[in-house]
Amino acid sequence: TRNVPPELFAEIDAGRAYRIETANRSVNILGSFRIGGGFGADGVMVVSDQTFLKLFRNRTAGAPNIILVRAAPGQAIPPLIARLRAELPEADTAVRSVDEAVTRDQNFQTTQRPVGIVFGFGVVIGALVGIIIVYQVLASDVADHMREYATFKAIGYRQSFFLAVIFEEAVILAVLGFLPGTALAIALYAAVKSLAGLPLAMTGSRMVFMLLGTIAMCTLSGAIATRRLAKADPAALF
Repeated sequence: TRNVPPELFAEIDAGRAYRIETANRSVNILGSFRIGGGFGADGVMVVSDQTFLKLFRNRTAGAPNIILVRAAPGQAIPPLIARLRAELPEADTAVRSVDEAVTRDQNFQTTQRPVGIVFGFGVVIGALVGIIIVYQVLASDVADHMREYATFKAIGYRQSFFLAVIFEEAVILAVLGFLPGTALAIALYAAVKSLAGLPLAMTGSRMVFMLLGTIAMCTLSGAIATRRLAKADPAALF
């Protein structure tokens, strides 16, 4: 939890009980454990079933939220899940593996929670801003070299040649922007992980996705920047 002195956890782990109040009831904290941070809560409290029913009087012992099933050694998980789904009612029971539960929670956090939706819009807006900036750079370059491009066009070079030239510039811009951008992202990940306690890490697959996305964005900007050149009349440029 945030803003809790580490010395307090050390005293609790040493055997000193610490009394807190939750749900209008006093509870003794007898120990602590480490758990990753998240957007739902700053901490997690594990209590016995009797204490849980006292804290949440609208709950009953016969209606649990989650039941963990330990598979026998060597037991294949997919057949076990299929058998449980066939035997349990679908109306009020959902059987999932750990990976399926993690994927479902991630989808919920990113597509239904306000924080995830805001982050998603931030990514979209950032991509649009990047496309516009790269377009301005490439469009200015096309305008500065319009006479040279017109000469090539008068000689007989096709539009595909100009697209290849602009796409090459776009890829160079993408790579040159990707390197410092990745370094900055890694630094921001480390800062957020330290300040918020969230388990953030720049993975290799994420870096590859970022690189391909950056190249695609810059290529799209290049394609838009060459539209003016495609409509230009070489005779009117001299």
